[in-house]
Amino acid sequence: MLRMAEPVVSRPASSRLPQGARALLDAVLYSNGLVAGAAAALAVSSAHYWRRPLPWAVPVLVLAATLFVYNLNGARRHNQRLPPNVPPRRRWIVQHRELLLALVLLSALVLAAVYLFSSFTLALTGFLAHLALLSLAYSWPVLPPRQPGGRRRGLRDWPGLKTLLIAYVWSSVTVWLPALCLGLPLSAGSVLLLFARRFCFILAIALVFDLRDYQRDRRHGPLTLPGLLGYQGGRWLALACTLASVVLGLPALSLAGQLVLLLPAVLTALVVWFANETRSDYYFALLADGVLLVQAAALMLAVRV
Repeated sequence: MLRMAEPVVSRPASSRLPQGARALLDAVLYSNGLVAGAAAALAVSSAHYWRRPLPWAVPVLVLAATLFVYNLNGARRHNQRLPPNVPPRRRWIVQHRELLLALVLLSALVLAAVYLFSSFTLALTGFLAHLALLSLAYSWPVLPPRQPGGRRRGLRDWPGLKTLLIAYVWSSVTVWLPALCLGLPLSAGSVLLLFARRFCFILAIALVFDLRDYQRDRRHGPLTLPGLLGYQGGRWLALACTLASVVLGLPALSLAGQLVLLLPAVLTALVVWFANETRSDYYFALLADGVLLVQAAALMLAVRV
Protein backbone atom coordinates (compact mmCIF):
# COMPACT_ATOMS: atom_id res chain seq x y z
CA MET A 1 0.00 0.00 0.00
CA LEU A 2 1.18 3.50 -0.77
CA ARG A 3 1.71 6.24 1.77
CA MET A 4 0.28 9.72 1.91
CA ALA A 5 2.89 12.46 2.25
CA GLU A 6 3.50 14.10 5.61
CA PRO A 7 2.53 17.69 6.33
CA VAL A 8 4.93 20.59 6.39
CA VAL A 9 2.88 22.81 8.68
CA SER A 10 0.55 21.51 11.32
CA ARG A 11 -0.96 23.15 14.35
CA PRO A 12 -1.47 20.99 17.40
CA ALA A 13 -5.10 20.06 17.85
CA SER A 14 -6.64 21.24 21.09
CA SER A 15 -8.02 18.30 22.94
CA ARG A 16 -9.69 17.66 26.26
CA LEU A 17 -8.78 14.00 26.17
CA PRO A 18 -6.88 12.65 29.19
CA GLN A 19 -3.18 12.31 28.56
CA GLY A 20 -3.30 8.50 28.45
CA ALA A 21 -6.20 8.45 25.98
CA ARG A 22 -4.49 11.02 23.80
CA ALA A 23 -1.24 9.04 23.82
CA LEU A 24 -3.18 5.95 22.75
CA LEU A 25 -4.93 7.89 19.98
CA ASP A 26 -1.59 9.22 18.72
CA ALA A 27 -0.16 5.70 18.70
CA VAL A 28 -3.08 4.33 16.67
CA LEU A 29 -3.09 7.19 14.19
CA TYR A 30 0.63 7.83 13.74
CA SER A 31 1.60 4.17 13.57
CA ASN A 32 -0.94 3.92 10.72
CA GLY A 33 -3.15 1.54 12.68
CA LEU A 34 -6.31 3.29 11.51
CA VAL A 35 -5.20 3.25 7.87
CA ALA A 36 -4.30 -0.44 8.02
CA GLY A 37 -7.57 -1.32 9.71
CA ALA A 38 -9.50 0.65 7.10
CA ALA A 39 -7.71 -1.13 4.24
CA ALA A 40 -8.55 -4.54 5.72
CA ALA A 41 -12.16 -3.47 6.31
CA LEU A 42 -12.50 -2.26 2.71
CA ALA A 43 -11.29 -5.65 1.46
CA VAL A 44 -13.88 -7.40 3.65
CA SER A 45 -16.61 -5.02 2.48
CA SER A 46 -15.91 -5.95 -1.14
CA ALA A 47 -16.56 -9.61 -0.36
CA HIS A 48 -19.74 -8.63 1.49
CA TYR A 49 -20.96 -6.81 -1.62
CA TRP A 50 -20.47 -9.99 -3.66
CA ARG A 51 -22.08 -11.94 -0.79
CA ARG A 52 -19.14 -14.30 -0.54
CA PRO A 53 -17.29 -15.32 2.64
CA LEU A 54 -13.73 -14.03 2.52
CA PRO A 55 -10.89 -16.22 3.86
CA TRP A 56 -9.51 -14.72 7.06
CA ALA A 57 -6.02 -14.64 5.58
CA VAL A 58 -7.01 -11.90 3.09
CA PRO A 59 -7.73 -9.09 5.59
CA VAL A 60 -4.76 -10.23 7.67
CA LEU A 61 -2.55 -9.96 4.58
CA VAL A 62 -3.91 -6.50 3.75
CA LEU A 63 -3.52 -5.32 7.34
CA ALA A 64 0.07 -6.56 7.63
CA ALA A 65 1.08 -5.24 4.19
CA THR A 66 -0.29 -1.77 4.98
CA LEU A 67 1.47 -1.61 8.33
CA PHE A 68 4.71 -2.78 6.73
CA VAL A 69 4.76 -0.32 3.82
CA TYR A 70 3.39 2.69 5.71
CA ASN A 71 5.83 2.34 8.63
CA LEU A 72 8.92 1.39 6.63
CA ASN A 73 10.27 4.92 6.31
CA GLY A 74 9.38 5.77 9.89
CA ALA A 75 11.47 2.83 11.11
CA ARG A 76 14.64 4.27 9.59
CA ARG A 77 17.17 6.16 11.69
CA HIS A 78 16.25 9.81 12.19
CA ASN A 79 18.03 12.92 13.35
CA GLN A 80 16.92 13.34 16.96
CA ARG A 81 17.40 17.10 16.83
CA LEU A 82 14.00 18.38 15.81
CA PRO A 83 13.10 22.04 15.25
CA PRO A 84 10.43 23.49 17.58
CA ASN A 85 7.81 23.79 14.82
CA VAL A 86 8.08 20.20 13.57
CA PRO A 87 4.64 18.65 12.96
CA PRO A 88 3.36 16.46 15.83
CA ARG A 89 3.20 13.45 13.52
CA ARG A 90 6.88 13.76 12.57
CA ARG A 91 7.88 14.31 16.19
CA TRP A 92 5.96 11.19 17.28
CA ILE A 93 7.56 9.09 14.54
CA VAL A 94 11.08 10.16 15.51
CA GLN A 95 10.44 9.57 19.21
CA HIS A 96 8.88 6.13 18.66
CA ARG A 97 11.17 4.68 16.03
CA GLU A 98 11.66 1.48 18.05
CA LEU A 99 7.90 0.85 18.09
CA LEU A 100 7.65 1.40 14.34
CA LEU A 101 10.61 -0.88 13.75
CA ALA A 102 8.91 -3.59 15.82
CA LEU A 103 5.70 -3.12 13.81
CA VAL A 104 7.61 -3.44 10.54
CA LEU A 105 9.35 -6.63 11.67
CA LEU A 106 6.15 -8.14 13.06
CA SER A 107 4.14 -7.30 9.95
CA ALA A 108 6.92 -8.78 7.78
CA LEU A 109 6.72 -12.03 9.74
CA VAL A 110 2.93 -12.11 9.37
CA LEU A 111 3.24 -11.46 5.63
CA ALA A 112 5.72 -14.31 5.26
CA ALA A 113 3.51 -16.67 7.27
CA VAL A 114 0.36 -15.82 5.32
CA TYR A 115 2.17 -16.16 2.01
CA LEU A 116 3.70 -19.52 2.88
CA PHE A 117 0.71 -21.14 4.56
CA SER A 118 -2.35 -19.72 2.77
CA SER A 119 -3.87 -21.66 -0.08
CA PHE A 120 -4.42 -18.70 -2.41
CA THR A 121 -1.20 -16.66 -2.17
CA LEU A 122 1.13 -18.81 -4.29
CA ALA A 123 -1.31 -18.67 -7.21
CA LEU A 124 -1.39 -14.86 -6.89
CA THR A 125 2.37 -14.36 -6.72
CA GLY A 126 2.52 -12.29 -9.90
CA PHE A 127 -0.40 -10.06 -8.86
CA LEU A 128 0.95 -9.53 -5.35
CA ALA A 129 4.48 -8.94 -6.67
CA HIS A 130 3.43 -6.09 -8.97
CA LEU A 131 1.62 -4.37 -6.09
CA ALA A 132 4.63 -4.84 -3.80
CA LEU A 133 6.98 -3.42 -6.42
CA LEU A 134 4.75 -0.39 -7.01
CA SER A 135 4.47 0.24 -3.27
CA LEU A 136 8.24 0.08 -2.73
CA ALA A 137 9.11 1.99 -5.92
CA TYR A 138 6.69 4.72 -4.84
CA SER A 139 9.35 6.36 -2.68
CA TRP A 140 12.48 4.30 -3.31
CA PRO A 141 14.97 5.66 -5.91
CA VAL A 142 14.12 3.70 -9.07
CA LEU A 143 13.94 6.53 -11.61
CA PRO A 144 17.10 8.11 -13.10
CA PRO A 145 18.05 11.61 -11.92
CA ARG A 146 16.83 14.62 -13.88
CA GLN A 147 20.40 15.87 -14.25
CA PRO A 148 23.74 14.01 -14.28
CA GLY A 149 24.97 13.60 -10.74
CA GLY A 150 21.56 14.33 -9.26
CA ARG A 151 19.65 12.08 -6.93
CA ARG A 152 17.60 9.19 -8.22
CA ARG A 153 13.86 9.46 -7.76
CA GLY A 154 10.89 7.35 -6.75
CA LEU A 155 7.69 7.02 -8.76
CA ARG A 156 6.07 9.63 -6.55
CA ASP A 157 8.51 12.20 -7.97
CA TRP A 158 6.88 11.95 -11.40
CA PRO A 159 4.59 15.02 -11.64
CA GLY A 160 0.94 14.12 -11.13
CA LEU A 161 1.57 10.37 -10.81
CA LYS A 162 1.63 10.00 -7.02
CA THR A 163 -2.10 10.31 -6.39
CA LEU A 164 -3.06 8.02 -9.28
CA LEU A 165 -0.67 5.34 -7.97
CA ILE A 166 -2.21 5.53 -4.50
CA ALA A 167 -5.72 5.14 -5.91
CA TYR A 168 -4.69 2.23 -8.14
CA VAL A 169 -2.86 0.24 -5.44
CA TRP A 170 -5.56 0.77 -2.81
CA SER A 171 -8.30 -0.21 -5.27
CA SER A 172 -6.35 -3.26 -6.42
CA VAL A 173 -5.71 -4.44 -2.86
CA THR A 174 -9.25 -3.86 -1.60
CA VAL A 175 -11.22 -4.96 -4.70
CA TRP A 176 -9.15 -7.06 -7.09
CA LEU A 177 -7.32 -9.06 -4.41
CA PRO A 178 -10.55 -10.22 -2.70
CA ALA A 179 -12.09 -10.95 -6.11
CA LEU A 180 -9.18 -13.15 -7.15
CA CYS A 181 -9.21 -14.97 -3.83
CA LEU A 182 -12.92 -15.68 -4.29
CA GLY A 183 -12.44 -16.91 -7.84
CA LEU A 184 -14.22 -13.95 -9.45
CA PRO A 185 -12.86 -12.78 -12.83
CA LEU A 186 -11.58 -9.22 -12.82
CA SER A 187 -13.58 -8.61 -16.00
CA ALA A 188 -16.89 -9.38 -14.25
CA GLY A 189 -19.26 -6.41 -14.24
CA SER A 190 -19.69 -6.36 -10.46
CA VAL A 191 -15.91 -6.37 -9.97
CA LEU A 192 -15.19 -3.69 -12.57
CA LEU A 193 -17.92 -1.43 -11.21
CA LEU A 194 -16.77 -1.74 -7.61
CA PHE A 195 -13.15 -1.15 -8.69
CA ALA A 196 -14.11 2.03 -10.58
CA ARG A 197 -16.15 3.28 -7.64
CA ARG A 198 -13.38 2.50 -5.15
CA PHE A 199 -10.76 4.14 -7.41
CA CYS A 200 -12.73 7.40 -7.55
CA PHE A 201 -13.33 7.37 -3.80
CA ILE A 202 -9.67 6.70 -2.90
CA LEU A 203 -8.54 9.32 -5.42
CA ALA A 204 -10.72 11.92 -3.70
CA ILE A 205 -9.22 11.04 -0.28
CA ALA A 206 -5.66 11.09 -1.66
CA LEU A 207 -6.29 14.53 -3.19
CA VAL A 208 -7.15 15.82 0.28
CA PHE A 209 -3.56 15.11 1.33
CA ASP A 210 -2.28 16.79 -1.83
CA LEU A 211 -4.28 19.91 -0.93
CA ARG A 212 -2.68 19.82 2.51
CA ASP A 213 0.80 19.79 0.98
CA TYR A 214 0.04 22.19 -1.87
CA GLN A 215 2.45 25.01 -0.93
CA ARG A 216 5.29 22.64 -0.07
CA ASP A 217 4.89 20.76 -3.34
CA ARG A 218 4.86 24.04 -5.27
CA ARG A 219 8.12 25.07 -3.59
CA HIS A 220 10.03 21.81 -3.51
CA GLY A 221 8.17 19.42 -5.82
CA PRO A 222 7.19 17.04 -7.10
CA LEU A 223 4.02 18.60 -8.42
CA THR A 224 0.88 16.70 -7.54
CA LEU A 225 -2.41 16.96 -9.41
CA PRO A 226 -3.41 20.10 -7.44
CA GLY A 227 0.06 21.48 -8.21
CA LEU A 228 -0.60 20.99 -11.91
CA LEU A 229 -4.24 22.12 -11.84
CA GLY A 230 -4.03 24.81 -9.17
CA TYR A 231 -5.39 24.65 -5.62
CA GLN A 232 -9.03 25.22 -6.55
CA GLY A 233 -8.66 22.91 -9.54
CA GLY A 234 -7.43 20.16 -7.21
CA ARG A 235 -10.32 20.77 -4.82
CA TRP A 236 -12.89 20.58 -7.62
CA LEU A 237 -11.24 17.44 -8.97
CA ALA A 238 -11.57 15.81 -5.52
CA LEU A 239 -15.24 16.79 -5.35
CA ALA A 240 -15.77 15.48 -8.90
CA CYS A 241 -14.20 12.15 -7.90
CA THR A 242 -16.50 12.00 -4.88
CA LEU A 243 -19.50 12.65 -7.10
CA ALA A 244 -18.32 10.02 -9.58
CA SER A 245 -18.19 7.43 -6.79
CA VAL A 246 -21.86 8.20 -6.12
CA VAL A 247 -22.90 8.16 -9.77
CA LEU A 248 -21.27 4.75 -10.15
CA GLY A 249 -24.09 3.12 -8.23
CA LEU A 250 -24.03 -0.54 -7.32
CA PRO A 251 -27.12 -2.13 -8.93
CA ALA A 252 -27.07 -5.18 -6.67
CA LEU A 253 -28.06 -2.98 -3.72
CA SER A 254 -31.55 -1.90 -2.74
CA LEU A 255 -32.63 1.74 -2.80
CA ALA A 256 -32.07 1.88 0.96
CA GLY A 257 -28.57 0.49 0.42
CA GLN A 258 -27.84 3.15 -2.19
CA LEU A 259 -28.90 5.83 0.30
CA VAL A 260 -26.62 4.37 2.98
CA LEU A 261 -23.65 4.80 0.61
CA LEU A 262 -24.39 8.52 0.41
CA LEU A 263 -23.09 8.98 3.97
CA PRO A 264 -19.37 8.41 3.25
CA ALA A 265 -19.70 10.48 0.06
CA VAL A 266 -21.14 13.44 1.98
CA LEU A 267 -18.47 13.11 4.67
CA THR A 268 -15.75 12.98 2.00
CA ALA A 269 -17.11 16.09 0.30
CA LEU A 270 -17.06 17.96 3.63
CA VAL A 271 -13.51 16.82 4.38
CA VAL A 272 -12.41 17.94 0.90
CA TRP A 273 -14.14 21.30 1.17
CA PHE A 274 -12.62 22.22 4.52
CA ALA A 275 -9.14 20.78 3.91
CA ASN A 276 -6.21 23.21 3.97
CA GLU A 277 -2.64 23.41 5.20
CA THR A 278 -3.58 25.01 8.52
CA ARG A 279 -5.58 21.98 9.66
CA SER A 280 -4.12 19.86 12.43
CA ASP A 281 -2.64 16.40 12.05
CA TYR A 282 -5.80 15.02 13.62
CA TYR A 283 -7.90 16.42 10.79
CA PHE A 284 -6.05 14.31 8.25
CA ALA A 285 -5.07 11.30 10.36
CA LEU A 286 -8.48 10.92 12.00
CA LEU A 287 -11.09 12.49 9.71
CA ALA A 288 -9.66 11.99 6.21
CA ASP A 289 -8.38 8.48 6.92
CA GLY A 290 -11.42 7.72 9.07
CA VAL A 291 -13.73 8.21 6.09
CA LEU A 292 -12.14 5.08 4.59
CA LEU A 293 -13.43 3.07 7.54
CA VAL A 294 -16.85 4.71 7.24
CA GLN A 295 -16.94 3.71 3.56
CA ALA A 296 -16.26 0.07 4.45
CA ALA A 297 -18.89 0.03 7.19
CA ALA A 298 -21.44 1.73 4.93
CA LEU A 299 -20.99 -0.85 2.15
CA MET A 300 -21.35 -3.76 4.58
CA LEU A 301 -24.52 -2.16 6.00
CA ALA A 302 -25.87 -1.35 2.54
CA VAL A 303 -25.79 -5.03 1.60
CA ARG A 304 -28.02 -5.90 4.56
CA VAL A 305 -30.76 -3.28 4.21
